Amino acid sequence: MNKIRAIDKKKTTKVLVIDDEAYIRESIKGFLEDYSYDVIEAENGIKGLELFDFELPNIVLCDLRMPEIDGLEVLSKIVKKSPDIPIIIVSGVGNISDTVQALRIGAWDYIIKPVQDMTVLLHSIEKSLERASLIREKELYRKDLEEVNSRLKNSLNTLEKTKDKLVRSEKMAALGGLVAGVAHEINNPVGIAITAASFLKDKTSYIKEIYESGSLKKSDLESYLQNMDEVSQSIIINMDRAATLIKSFKQVAVDQTVEERRKFNLKQYFQDILLSLKPTYLNKGCVITLECADNIETFSYPGAYSQIISNLVMNSIIHGFKEKIDGQITINISLLDVDKVNQELIIHYSDNGSGMTQEQANKVFDPFFTTMRGQGGTGLGMSIVFNLVTQTLGGTIECKSVPNTKTEFIIKIPKSSLFD
Repeated sequence: MNKIRAIDKKKTTKVLVIDDEAYIRESIKGFLEDYSYDVIEAENGIKGLELFDFELPNIVLCDLRMPEIDGLEVLSKIVKKSPDIPIIIVSGVGNISDTVQALRIGAWDYIIKPVQDMTVLLHSIEKSLERASLIREKELYRKDLEEVNSRLKNSLNTLEKTKDKLVRSEKMAALGGLVAGVAHEINNPVGIAITAASFLKDKTSYIKEIYESGSLKKSDLESYLQNMDEVSQSIIINMDRAATLIKSFKQVAVDQTVEERRKFNLKQYFQDILLSLKPTYLNKGCVITLECADNIETFSYPGAYSQIISNLVMNSIIHGFKEKIDGQITINISLLDVDKVNQELIIHYSDNGSGMTQEQANKVFDPFFTTMRGQGGTGLGMSIVFNLVTQTLGGTIECKSVPNTKTEFIIKIPKSSLFD
């Protein structure tokens, strides 16, 4: 029964026997053929090397003492050509130095002849073939891993490049929203100033006309002077308002594109950010309440705060208020005494939108996670917020949400990030 299993297993296995003694070759061949090995004979080393190249055997049995070239040279040449092919030395030489040299060159086993028990040779052949098979499988597995690893690296590089592009797009989109918001806000004071200037021009033309005609009265001049004072004051007030808006816009815009630290007042800066977002959230019927003491100042990265608040507000509008027309957002900023020395800046952001499930809340900061896949959502907004809070500002951010009720974000920034 064991012999039948061996036959089924080794139908295509080639064994090259290199030995200058014919009866040794014949005895090995007869025994192995009973186990269905395909045995190829070579009477010397030169013939053995020729058959090795031509027949491509799976395993080699080689004597050490042979004419032409000895077994050590044959062993060395085969190992150099095919280091993964098992080579078993079958030799009557009892010199221990030859044995060590053969094993050092690359022999897999060493059996002394005459072989008294052929099953010992069979066992050595089977174990060597099994080991060779494992080595080949390991090599294939290694190559497969290298290929997979290479593909993963390429994919990761592609993802990183794509992510960088998307992050830049997010920044540009936020800047675009800022431009649109400020342009909308500037339109009102500029429009009033233009109307006032037009009125002043018309009045001046009228006064000039009646003056040149000689019909100018004192009452006309007094009325003109009074109107000119009021209109001039209106122009100054509205242009000053426009200039203030432009100044705020320039600072917020620079902060979003240049990562530099500076000292700024949190309440004033957050008001500037919300002003830029005003057309977006007012169009949705959304009301934003900012609660912050007037005297909280920080020496930090204003652009990070701008992107954080802009992304949180847009997240509420796009996701939380998707089907809501009376959305309310509250931003509460405070300082918390951690101990007698240390303080934390706490930004508590909340909305009364549609909320999230626990599973969604757990994934909200994951890159590319979005509930609006295929609808324009990149899934990077909250990931950017997380990175800005934890890496740029050295703080922490936590998300809490109740489906159909509210979503909260609690941001904590240590004192070391607040002050110089």
